[in-house]
Amino acid sequence: MSSATSTTPNPNPDFKQLQVAIIGGGLGGLSAAIALRRAGHLVNIYERRNFNVEVGASISCAANGTRWLREWDVDIPDMKPVVLMKLVMREWTTGQILNEYSLENYVEEWGDYCYMFHRQDMHATLLKTAISTEGVGTPAKVVIDHICESVDPDNGIVTFKNGVTVHADLIIGADGIRASITPSQSIVRGQISVRPDAKSAPQTCYRCNVRREDIDRLGLVKYSYDPAIQFWGGIQGPGVDGRSKFYKIVMTPCSGGEIVSFYCFMPTELTKHHQEGFVFEQVPVSEILAGKYSELDPDCVDLLKNSVDRMSWRLYLHQPYSHWFKGNTCILGDAAHPMMPHQSQGACQAIEDAAALGIIFSNKYKFTRDVAAGLELYQAIRKPRATRVQAASARAMENLNERIGFTSLTPHDATLAAAEGKLTVNEMNTYDMHGHIAASVKALYKDQTENQLMDKAVCVERLNSVGLGISIEQGSLQYSAKL
Repeated sequence: MSSATSTTPNPNPDFKQLQVAIIGGGLGGLSAAIALRRAGHLVNIYERRNFNVEVGASISCAANGTRWLREWDVDIPDMKPVVLMKLVMREWTTGQILNEYSLENYVEEWGDYCYMFHRQDMHATLLKTAISTEGVGTPAKVVIDHICESVDPDNGIVTFKNGVTVHADLIIGADGIRASITPSQSIVRGQISVRPDAKSAPQTCYRCNVRREDIDRLGLVKYSYDPAIQFWGGIQGPGVDGRSKFYKIVMTPCSGGEIVSFYCFMPTELTKHHQEGFVFEQVPVSEILAGKYSELDPDCVDLLKNSVDRMSWRLYLHQPYSHWFKGNTCILGDAAHPMMPHQSQGACQAIEDAAALGIIFSNKYKFTRDVAAGLELYQAIRKPRATRVQAASARAMENLNERIGFTSLTPHDATLAAAEGKLTVNEMNTYDMHGHIAASVKALYKDQTENQLMDKAVCVERLNSVGLGISIEQGSLQYSAKL
């Protein structure tokens, strides 16, 4: 990791070091802390609890997320990644391979790796990076046991339930998804007047892990820790009483291959939990192996029977929010664009949000002097792309063939999928955010200059009507008195 200091002379005289308050210390909040620290700002992260209950499940990080970890000088090997090499679609009852998408040339095609991380490993490394005394920028500070009570987005004030009040130039709500269901648990979204339109999804999930040592000790199938995302189900079963398309399993190794992580989906009516998001309570195997799981591939059943960390995850469908910011306050990640997990893009989209903030408020531009204008650009840059992924994730719940990868098995498939509006690997991984922001800023300044010239032209016309000889030359007013 780089040992550059935060005292490097700033070439932009308009740059102002911001005091940043991030509400929430999950993956999105920590990514934002790193991006803004690297951009030269002073960051405080406020977390409602400590980090010892971070959910232990796999996280997919495609090239569109990995490139930012690398740009921020994050120690990726410290996250114990598994390099993803293929997607495999299996038949529900037999485990027979129905379709396969190879990622062998992924790096050559897209410029970086597609990794699988264990959420706890990823979180721990991002936290270390944010607060490390090494690396570019001033180390971020973490403040735990601070529950946000209110935010004043116009005056930059955050008030916590313990009575602490802080002032910040930029406030970021990275406090997750539950604000729509239980406002007391996360409040920033409500404080900027976002009113979510959410309903329970017809599909919900259990997640669990199987240790590789148990797989080997018990003689379970070794393909379970292949470097692949493997799917069972997700497609309507045959016949009138066929299996619902909402039955699906996603299996992948993480934590250096020492853990095999499962997401087990089923129709919502079969589950016993009702609160949106992860629930930190163990459930018995029998609660997972319900309904049509009785017909599941026996090899997969054996894995699930020997699982640990079995917890429920209730899913909700959110319509896109009307806005993401107000005053000097914005939201990111799940707080801004909660989505179904079926495109494996949730973490990457939060990382992209953080990257956008780091670029916009860098010394390349002047937005540190007008935070609200910077957040308006952040919303313009990020909202359309994240909303598109959000919609595609909902479609993939209905049809597994909508999933990134299976839409792009060949260049011909990718072309057809793109023409049909489907999300493709090409679209996600060829996106140039630096270029997008630079072009948007250039257009913004051009519009502002044209508007200023238009205002000046009106002024010239009015002043000349009273006998002053005034003209506009190269954007500035020139005049000579008519005596």
